Amino acid sequence: MTKVLMVGSAEQSGGGVASVVRLMKGMPFWQKYHCGWLGTQIQRNYGVKLWYALKAYVKALFTIWGYDIVHFHTVPDRICLIIQMPVLLLALLGRKKIIMHVHMGNQLEDHTQNKLFVWCLNRADCVVLLAKKWQNLFETLFPSVKAKTAVIYNACAPTPAVDYSIKEKSIIFAAHLDENKRADLLLQAWKRLCSDFPDWHITIMGNGDVEGYSRLCHDMGLDDCVTFTGYITGKQKDDVWNKASIYCMCSRNEGFPMVVLEAWARGVAVVSTPVGGLPDVIEEGRNCLTFPFDDAEALACQLKRLIESPELRMDIAVYSKAFGERVFAPERVNESVENLYETVLLG
Repeated sequence: MTKVLMVGSAEQSGGGVASVVRLMKGMPFWQKYHCGWLGTQIQRNYGVKLWYALKAYVKALFTIWGYDIVHFHTVPDRICLIIQMPVLLLALLGRKKIIMHVHMGNQLEDHTQNKLFVWCLNRADCVVLLAKKWQNLFETLFPSVKAKTAVIYNACAPTPAVDYSIKEKSIIFAAHLDENKRADLLLQAWKRLCSDFPDWHITIMGNGDVEGYSRLCHDMGLDDCVTFTGYITGKQKDDVWNKASIYCMCSRNEGFPMVVLEAWARGVAVVSTPVGGLPDVIEEGRNCLTFPFDDAEALACQLKRLIESPELRMDIAVYSKAFGERVFAPERVNESVENLYETVLLG
């Protein structure tokens, strides 16, 4: 009987990794391989983080010996790697098969000299990446890493049929507001368009530097057409998503952005930078419109195309929902995970 221990961020932490693991827990492989879960990190104050990690180490010390594979969900961030290190050392001591599931995309290019990250990768039997694009570049970026690689896309949770009749003239942006997510780029693009489309509105969801971006919005004279909701969940979040017609992402760095999968699942047309693993699956003009990084003028042009053409918005929304359900179906991801485990076990 093969048993797998998953290691990563607590589900309460939110974010992409936690969302991926929540979906994995509902897949058939979780029962087939008698998977266990070990949360090593949580988004709380430093005291709670330390206590949470220490409890994980104690649990690992008494339970890791009963597992055959230890499947780490990780990022190259030094703090994350250090927190997971005691569990990795226990897995090495117990001669367990080790999988390093790296939840980053184009950020990997910034970590080629990260010795701790490279050391961890070299302890793995397999490194899992989020897109074929990164698998193809991995050997070039990390020539000293000899572990095998595999690609597993993030899964997209099934959603009900979309009621397109309730869609409003609404553009949404959903992210932790920081310099990487570039909410300011959307504001710059909208400044060019707002006078031509006064009946359209932007909703910016997420925590982070809400105050700073709200101040920028005010200084640009966009208060009447831009709303900041902060971090919202449940029905309030669902209402915003279900009524939205366009989702915009301006990021410079992503792994495989779950928020784009969510937009596709909800029948929302997407405008995005070609970030992270998205180039693997983008079909320009069919499931997405793209624009170059940091180019507010190009973003404004793509938004204008969608705003002026309800037919294009509908075509992209309908095609994207079917595309997402086909390519990122939990059944397909489950098959990929099972193939991964069988390959690792065979050595």
